[in-house]
Amino acid sequence: MKKITFLSVIASAVCMISCQSDENMFGDDLAKLEEQEVVYLNLDLEPVSINRVNSTARIKERLPYSLRLHSAEFVTAPGSAKMGKTVIFSDRGNKQLDFDFSPLVSLDGSSNISYYVDRMRPASTLPLLQTEAAIESAANMWENVKCSDLGLSRVANITDPIGIAASILGFPSAEVYIADVNHSGWMPGLFFEFLEPGGSDFILGVTFTFLLQDEHGNLIDTNNDGKFDVALREIYYNDNFDWNHGKDIDVETVALHEMGHGLSQAHFGKAFIKKNGQIKFAPKAVMNAAYSGVQTQISGTDQGGHCSIWGNWPNK
Repeated sequence: MKKITFLSVIASAVCMISCQSDENMFGDDLAKLEEQEVVYLNLDLEPVSINRVNSTARIKERLPYSLRLHSAEFVTAPGSAKMGKTVIFSDRGNKQLDFDFSPLVSLDGSSNISYYVDRMRPASTLPLLQTEAAIESAANMWENVKCSDLGLSRVANITDPIGIAASILGFPSAEVYIADVNHSGWMPGLFFEFLEPGGSDFILGVTFTFLLQDEHGNLIDTNNDGKFDVALREIYYNDNFDWNHGKDIDVETVALHEMGHGLSQAHFGKAFIKKNGQIKFAPKAVMNAAYSGVQTQISGTDQGGHCSIWGNWPNK
């Protein structure tokens, strides 16, 4: 099979602009952030075959498409001078290609959206049942937005750690399709160094997007909406942090943010740096590019973004 070269290009996920007075006050700091927009990492990878499994971890069938790792979006820790960004792995075509799930090419044969919670890589600072409950609550919060009907449901667990991105980067994982959105567990800090140097110290979580390609290596758009079809997404959390419930760093807040990425939302909000060096967002939203405090409700811009994507599902 022909090899595909992947480049990772880190591009700014938000615009470093605020009101004029803030821009004048923090102009030097903003310029420093803007200097860190692009980082390259070469990954020489072949396309990944799609193997679908059931809860006993037995391969049910090999699906006719293959996967191309396209991008990863990460959110940063509070107090960090770094901003959440989008890492573009595939160097084919426009770096700003639009993409989304298609109801015509669901890998499980259903237009309902599924999610998975890996139990084999738990957080070291919280009980497994607590992190599971937080992720389920985050998923239900998006499911309950009234404008959409995702049919969101959790897939039964298997007895192996799962993660295509983890396997690609050298961490023991099953390279299998489980669900549309996969919470693939807590990873050691080294995992996040692949996204950006020093990432183990400031990246809280990351969502990888895999696109579908046909037997000729072409990205597909089955429903002709001008967006290439997403195969699945994988979410990983950084075990290098002290995770909490109801206070910094709140697991449900980060899970709600990453689930938003899993459901095709990008980062949102303009940012500026306060005198104490912290990043402030306007408006404050779940989908801000950096952690800005406990947020476990969806409203305002987050809800609007969700509805613009999913309001007509599955008739899109």
